[in-house]
Amino acid sequence: MKIISSMTFLIKYIFWGALAGLLILFFMPNSQLPFNWHVAQDIFHFYQTHSRLEAQPASQATLTIDNLSFAEAVEKASPSVITINTYHPKRFRESENLAPNEKILDVAVGIGSGVILSSEGYIVTNYHVINNAERISISLPDGRRRFVEVVGYDVETDIAVLKTNLQALDSAKLATSSGVKTGDLVLAIGSPFGRNQSVSLGIVSAITYQSFAPRIQTDAAINNGNSGGALINSSGEVVGINQMILSSLGGGQTGINYAIPIDRVKKIAEEIISYGRVRKNWLGIDAAEFTEYAHRQRFPDIEFGTGFFVRKIDIDSPAQKAGIQKGDFITRFEKQSISGVASFYKLFYDTPIGKEVEVELIRDGIKLMTKIKLVEKSIQPIS
Repeated sequence: MKIISSMTFLIKYIFWGALAGLLILFFMPNSQLPFNWHVAQDIFHFYQTHSRLEAQPASQATLTIDNLSFAEAVEKASPSVITINTYHPKRFRESENLAPNEKILDVAVGIGSGVILSSEGYIVTNYHVINNAERISISLPDGRRRFVEVVGYDVETDIAVLKTNLQALDSAKLATSSGVKTGDLVLAIGSPFGRNQSVSLGIVSAITYQSFAPRIQTDAAINNGNSGGALINSSGEVVGINQMILSSLGGGQTGINYAIPIDRVKKIAEEIISYGRVRKNWLGIDAAEFTEYAHRQRFPDIEFGTGFFVRKIDIDSPAQKAGIQKGDFITRFEKQSISGVASFYKLFYDTPIGKEVEVELIRDGIKLMTKIKLVEKSIQPIS
């Protein structure tokens, strides 16, 4: 370390300078100063004690910007991040260079990224990357290329799973995104504008919710082609799948980018791989919440931030069959307090299909309790 090296040099300079001075005084002709062995011993002891800094292990030394690198994390994660090419036939057209019955097929090519989930060949990416593609190919970091098939996708969560028959694949090391915190350092790996294995650095700016689903907000640069790629931590583990950017009016970078937390990605991908679709709970209510001022006007006796109100009920839904009514204020779900709509949906999505849950609500100032059996939402064809 530079700081330690400089200190060691200074100590050596002081020691040898002081020792040389004493020797000069001792041997100098006509010197009237006696040589003081006690002073010499003190100087030597000072040098012995402080020169130990030189032997200090590098891991304990002061960290400087000169040796800060994330190459090891990138090297660990990058083999599992691939490039995805999609092919979209547009139209046939004629050309004067062709025979009368021959035509040219114009094909638009899209670029995205993906992450290898398992050595069996399953790959996760964003649904919008492969949407409407007639054919899809992947390019691995080792140069191998193959066309792949779509296992399934979920439009709502923007997650798709692909399958390749390539062998000897490096699957990603997945972290637990529930441990991700604002301020954590992250790196985005993908193929922005077709530049394979490109890496950008940033931090977790916030944990936000969009359509009541969690998102990791980061300032790590994400551009066209990064979608579906990996957002990793400093240990090289995937914490999210890069999804989108918030662009300015001119389409430029704003430093506000989003990734889907890997815990949610794993759950959706497992559903697609196991069932060919994403099974979802159905309750049949439209949950809503007011601003604090509007809440106090509408529900003066209910503390703000302690639940949500039911704006609409679906006909023949589990909620309607359980007696839930429009205007009810729900405060607890499965014996857990609710702070708002996002809090409710997190509990709701994590509840197994078919489970009977207990719901606490307030209607006309009266606290009520009811039980609702969750059922699977109507099957959505996804492949």
